[in-house]
Amino acid sequence: MKLTAAGLSDVGLKRGSNEDYFVMDTSTNLYIVADGMGGHLAGEIASKIAANTIQKNVNHWITKNSPEDELFDFPDSTLSRRGNYILSGIRLANRVIYEMSREYAEYKGMGTTIVVLAIMHSAVIAANVGDSRIYLIRGNMIEPLSKEHNMVTEQLEMGLISKEEAETSPLRHILTRNLGSSDTVDADIFEVEPMNNDRFLLCTDGLTDHVSDDEILRIIRNGDDPEHLCQQLVSEANERGGNDNISVSLIFVDRLDGERQGLLKRFWYFFKK
Repeated sequence: MKLTAAGLSDVGLKRGSNEDYFVMDTSTNLYIVADGMGGHLAGEIASKIAANTIQKNVNHWITKNSPEDELFDFPDSTLSRRGNYILSGIRLANRVIYEMSREYAEYKGMGTTIVVLAIMHSAVIAANVGDSRIYLIRGNMIEPLSKEHNMVTEQLEMGLISKEEAETSPLRHILTRNLGSSDTVDADIFEVEPMNNDRFLLCTDGLTDHVSDDEILRIIRNGDDPEHLCQQLVSEANERGGNDNISVSLIFVDRLDGERQGLLKRFWYFFKK
């Protein structure tokens, strides 16, 4: 399997600082994007703590091949061992941010979204909390591998508003879940089977507020250099206002042992507090 990846984070045109943070760990094929929030500098700290905590601990558990009973909090029997590593890393990052926001006045109310992608030969694991997104681009299709945790998504699911109303709703940035607001956290996890020529995009809402799914698909399908495509995506968001920080991470998957056929294998995971 060959992976080609690039990432880019930009402050945008309206913000004074960048509260996004991303990690691309090619040693374990682990990719993370976080969008922080909070008071002065607190968002920057929350996103960095979340991404680095997950990276450090997941890699430690991979290296040790740690049994699931040694992980932070209780494992989930429906997940693979690597899936439980990611789940445990998210839980631990949440707890660290939560305790810091309680202990230090300058960090009160800080939090962050998180999206995590782990790519293996046999499976791709995608996990998220908040409204940052993970997309799979396969052929002429773009499909989210994350679920947005905000007020508008809940209203849509309950049939209270239309898709058109959701696009302009003032509630679309009010999160219903994030890391740091509670001592426990709910996450969504997908597991999919990779295929040759798959492209995975992780991004914050600084991109998706300005660039539609169809436009993202068109841009990514018309290029073969992840670094250049990341620059294109960020430039497109800035040309349309750049109202927020913009972070993107793009990964190309090639040279699998024979293209896999069939439908996506999709497994939802939702764990209770």
